Amino acid sequence: MPTGFEIAGLALAIFPIIIEGIKFYANEKDAVSDILNYQRLLTRIARDLDREQIIFRNSCQRFLEDIAAHCSVGEDELSGMVQNPKDPRWTQGLLVREEVFHRASVQQYLHAVEDMHEELSKVKELIGIQSGSGQPALLDKKTRRRQWKKIILVLKKDSITDHLAKAEKLNSFLARLTEQNQPTATNRHASRRSTKHYKRIRSHAIDLYNILKAQFPAHPACECALQPHHVNMRLEFRSAQSTAKGLYFHTIFTSETAFNSSSNWREIESEPWGTNPADLCQDTIHSAQVQFVVTPPVSSQGSSVSTNEPEISNLCAVITGPASKDWLGCIASHKGQQHRIRAMDHQKRLPAFDTIETVSLGDVLGDNCFGEEQRLRLALKLASSVMQLHTTDWLTDYWSKSDISFLRSSYGVIDFDNPLIGRTFGNTSYSMTTLSQNLPRPMLHAYIPCLFSLGIVLLELRYRTLFEDLKTEHERTMIPEISDLATARRLSSDMVGSPNYRNAVLRCILGLDAAYQSLTEAKFQDEVEDKIVFLLAEDLKTYCAKGSVEACL
Repeated sequence: MPTGFEIAGLALAIFPIIIEGIKFYANEKDAVSDILNYQRLLTRIARDLDREQIIFRNSCQRFLEDIAAHCSVGEDELSGMVQNPKDPRWTQGLLVREEVFHRASVQQYLHAVEDMHEELSKVKELIGIQSGSGQPALLDKKTRRRQWKKIILVLKKDSITDHLAKAEKLNSFLARLTEQNQPTATNRHASRRSTKHYKRIRSHAIDLYNILKAQFPAHPACECALQPHHVNMRLEFRSAQSTAKGLYFHTIFTSETAFNSSSNWREIESEPWGTNPADLCQDTIHSAQVQFVVTPPVSSQGSSVSTNEPEISNLCAVITGPASKDWLGCIASHKGQQHRIRAMDHQKRLPAFDTIETVSLGDVLGDNCFGEEQRLRLALKLASSVMQLHTTDWLTDYWSKSDISFLRSSYGVIDFDNPLIGRTFGNTSYSMTTLSQNLPRPMLHAYIPCLFSLGIVLLELRYRTLFEDLKTEHERTMIPEISDLATARRLSSDMVGSPNYRNAVLRCILGLDAAYQSLTEAKFQDEVEDKIVFLLAEDLKTYCAKGSVEACL
């Protein structure tokens, strides 16, 4: 039995042999009377196999490229191997090294290739091909008739199609494993998206935090139903195009008493209003001072705020007050950046969520209802949120699955599509996320902490397991900084599935190509967008078979 990469070469070689054999019988129109159109069926099978051959050749190319990146093998050598299944480099050379075969992804790929080759070999045997020429060994008229009867019999029993269906399923797995089934090979540099909008979002997010901090006094100054003033903000994917159309923040407030006859929560939409675009190019200074709107501002879209919108002097009362479809009023930061707010009708978005509680990402990692598509959506939203909220009080450098939560209804249904990050205001005893010994973090002199935190959560999403539980006994004996990095590198290298996802995780864990100190640097933002956010977006589009991220969300 062939071992190592040789099996991939044999699988490449068997496709054309079977295709030619099937075409031979399909074209033998004068050999027998084909009343039941079996020749047409064989022609269709040959075409299907031709397509599968292309898919496998492409997946094999990508598989070898991934291996070659770690073995210093050039693209020309890989092309030669794919074009020539008898190339000696399938059995000897730089690619055939013991450490390569220890990688879980390599083993998964080769095992699937071996199974597929076995199914195709059975098809070859059923057709009667005894040599590597692609034609049956015996070509006399009597033998052809006998072989035709055999082929018709196995077609009636679905013997050939059963083996082909199994081979096709394995081939699809190989394609997914190497991400060969992407719609197009996008030129990453040509399609690089703008990152300037992140600065605008970050500025407004800081303003919103400071407004809420000043608006929510500490107990006993405030004894409203919102105590202890815990706010969950929705984490959303925001592109430059969507941000240009409008920027809205969505915050969730819960109450010990119902807002109405049944609901114990309210969603508030906040829109930055009346901003001078030139102000968005300046660095934001953290401040908790807030002033309220006195005169109606002019919006950046060209319309003005209605004079009927009241100045909000008691945010607690407005949020806990009667619901309204209209804007509730306006508040502003010390810079004059104004936000207008309104209550959203959750019955349209989440009709079964009258009474809710929150559940952390760490608690639902293994939930069977938390599907692959939802995990890919979450991965993209988290990466986008890091770009939007880094170095703000919404998202610290060191964060984890415990900081991310979801709404859960009283019926146990979880809203996986709308992740939240929570902060508590008006509580002097409350502090931001603290660094515990158990919180994964890189060695202090290397990498960007918020990206490292993102990489850890992406690993947990892929493996559906807490990061701490993925460590080996040896890794548990190391100091946390070294242990976390060693575990993350091992898990990234052994990851089975999309190379896009794997490469995005590796960038988070090991860093990018240039030395940067902060995500506030424009060039660094471009590189993160290009080599992390973009890859996760492509993965989601591929999985959903959609042309845009917005269509997937």
